[in-house]
Amino acid sequence: MVDAIGDKMHIKKKSLVNADKLYSHNYNGLLTVKTIRHSIKIKPSGRFYMESMQSFMKNVGISAKFIALVGLTATMTACSSAPIKQSQTEPALDTKTVAVSPEVEKQPEETLPLSPELMYYILTAEVAGQRGEIGAAVELYERAADMVDSPKLASRSAQVATLSRNEQRINHALDRWVEVDPSNADVYIMQAPFLMIDKDYDGAIKAINKALALAPEKEQLYLVRVTENLAEVASPEQALATVKQLDVYQQGNPAAHYSYARLAFFYKQYEETLAEINPLLDAEPNNQSYLILKADTLQRLGKSKEALKLIEKAAKQDDATDELRFTYGKLLGDDGQLDKAKQVFESIQLTNPENRDVLYALGLLALEEKDGETAKSYFNDLLKVGDPTNQAAYFMGISEELNGNIDAAMMWFASVPVQSSRFNMAQTHYINLLVEHKDINKARQHLAKLRNDLPQQALQYYLFEASLLRDNGMQQQAYDLLTETLSQYPDNIDVLYSRAMVAESIDKLASLEKDLGRILELDPNNSQALNALGYTLADRTDRYEEALALISKALAIKPGDPYYLDSLGWVYYRIGKLDEAEKYLRQAATAQPDPEFIAHLGEVLWAQGKKKEAKKVWQQGLEKDQDNGLLKETMQRLGV
Repeated sequence: MVDAIGDKMHIKKKSLVNADKLYSHNYNGLLTVKTIRHSIKIKPSGRFYMESMQSFMKNVGISAKFIALVGLTATMTACSSAPIKQSQTEPALDTKTVAVSPEVEKQPEETLPLSPELMYYILTAEVAGQRGEIGAAVELYERAADMVDSPKLASRSAQVATLSRNEQRINHALDRWVEVDPSNADVYIMQAPFLMIDKDYDGAIKAINKALALAPEKEQLYLVRVTENLAEVASPEQALATVKQLDVYQQGNPAAHYSYARLAFFYKQYEETLAEINPLLDAEPNNQSYLILKADTLQRLGKSKEALKLIEKAAKQDDATDELRFTYGKLLGDDGQLDKAKQVFESIQLTNPENRDVLYALGLLALEEKDGETAKSYFNDLLKVGDPTNQAAYFMGISEELNGNIDAAMMWFASVPVQSSRFNMAQTHYINLLVEHKDINKARQHLAKLRNDLPQQALQYYLFEASLLRDNGMQQQAYDLLTETLSQYPDNIDVLYSRAMVAESIDKLASLEKDLGRILELDPNNSQALNALGYTLADRTDRYEEALALISKALAIKPGDPYYLDSLGWVYYRIGKLDEAEKYLRQAATAQPDPEFIAHLGEVLWAQGKKKEAKKVWQQGLEKDQDNGLLKETMQRLGV
């Protein structure tokens, strides 16, 4: 990112970049760094943590973004929740039976003792549901279920009640279902998440145990649902503890231990995951689900070679699942074997051309190869088969940008929905393209619209716009914008610091000192503010003793910080203590050979009469950054 502070860019680098604040990063993908065009997680080191369209958690039974709890529980029951709003050509109920799922329809149909009143309740409830009048549908189904001892009608009433999110209605419907159908496992598994919401984990455990005892054939489905429910409403500690207390877990049931391992992985407790999965693999070394989970866990622990060795043989077998082969491809990519990874993904695509993960992976690999047309083809196919994570549009934009189709790229970036994890990155690209094409006013209008549409993120958009203005030499406009921002976010440390840095660039030193001073009133140990104020006093005034005290305190808070060492060396130079200055500036340049540290070190060496060494040091700095403003100004000022 181009810094608009000019020769005093040093301050920002020391006290801002190190703080991981503003301009450089830390705001959900809002970056002005032009070199960061996309995040495909394929790096020179070979790291290949691919963000699959169907997350890795799909392979272990936990969705990366959990389904809304009400919808999740409703889909578990024998009746689908969809019919309450399905088309009239496929009515959920007729006048004889309650609609059920195909697996239930294999059983003898339940005949209801229909009366005109019961028929009225059922049919009117369905009509209300199709009209979106959920409250009315819930009440009518509740009346119908209370009239007759019908398990299927009670089930239907319970499932519709969950859509209301009315705890009293839900509990009544579930209680009625238990009353008329106490041997149905679904009702207990459906009760569990609502007990979890009420923090009644003992009750939830009893309900889950009851369901698993009644329907052991549904064990895998139920355990998946339980882990999803827990991850949605419980803390990691409570979720893991709950699974451990289930009867099937304590009895050593492999499916229960596998569910626990999946949940531990989701919570990034990788050692715990391995502790659970290793005994399972010892008992079933060819179980592909176990192999996938262990391999992905090893990858997250930085042990990709070990993971590759674990699954390579199994992944090459004729019976290898697409999930196992995909995991193998990911690991090859992580190991830097991108060509082999591509071959694996292409082989999966041959037999499963609509596999979202594979299309996504191949698109990313094409981007890595700067092949925008091929990438565009894959992401276009992904859009055709469905893009549940809303990322394809972003990568279509990246592809078109590579292809030089800027208008098309901007259209794609603008179409990325706000719920996408790529939303802010898409906004960044959109705005950068506007700026690159000299339309900064439109970029500012877009940011103003974002602030209006997404008020919860307004602060980050203000900061981003200020950074944009600074980068384009519009310091006074940036200062004015940050002043406006402070009126809405008074005493916000990020805004105060940002305005202080802009103030320095337009010689408003009193404003800088006021803003940094306010930060120190709010946070006396804010090392970035201490260092920035100390450096400014040393560089722009003769208040050297104040500067020395401030920088010394910053260094005491963060010992060894190269930016603070540089500041300390610089204040000693201004005081005239050249040996001390050289000592600290060498430490800074050794720890981090920043061109500006080198500029300072060279100036001190020059002042000491070590001109040959100073020129050598400066030359090293120019090799790193031949356009560095401070380095060039220093050499010109000293006649080099």
